[in-house]
Amino acid sequence: MAYVDNGVTATKGNPLLGKKVWYFIQSTQAPVGSKALLPALQTDGSTSIEGDSIDEQTKFGRIVMPSTNEDSIKLKTYVVPGDLAIDVIKDAKHNGNQVKVWRVIVDKRFATQEKDDSDPAKTHQVFPAMFGYGVVDSLDLDDGDDLVSADYTLNILDKLKEGTFPLTDDQLAVLEEMYEFERPGQSSGNFGTDDATK
Repeated sequence: MAYVDNGVTATKGNPLLGKKVWYFIQSTQAPVGSKALLPALQTDGSTSIEGDSIDEQTKFGRIVMPSTNEDSIKLKTYVVPGDLAIDVIKDAKHNGNQVKVWRVIVDKRFATQEKDDSDPAKTHQVFPAMFGYGVVDSLDLDDGDDLVSADYTLNILDKLKEGTFPLTDDQLAVLEEMYEFERPGQSSGNFGTDDATK
């Protein structure tokens, strides 16, 4: 046998932080043109790429073949007044509807530019994403002594699809900041409870 050395490929760098992976959802009942919802105060998110395999023994050896896709997304958030995401999940579970879900890597190192179909001279910043239609497996609201949390699992129809998700720098700034600078006397009340959040 002839000697073959095809070399190796190595990747170095800082790893992706979990806080740079955001999950967005949308009701399948939302009208065309509706915005995606970013569930408030996401604490945990996990994506499972799973499925069954056919595994049989024969006289001539073992046969292993892919059989099904069983992808799922599990999210945990804290409940915040005005967060419509919990209502979307609850409504979908109670009424047998599906939920659209996106897993987006919101890290500038992964961002690329896409051309605008309506104006080829323009480009838009996009981030890698996976998308799927999910069926709500369960919604657990934990009303313990601490913060009220919501825990839910979406079982994905077929499998998660690869694509991109557009986010401008202005949108990122708004989503990453809890509140903006203000001058004395511009608002009144505590942040999160009164007019200061409006």
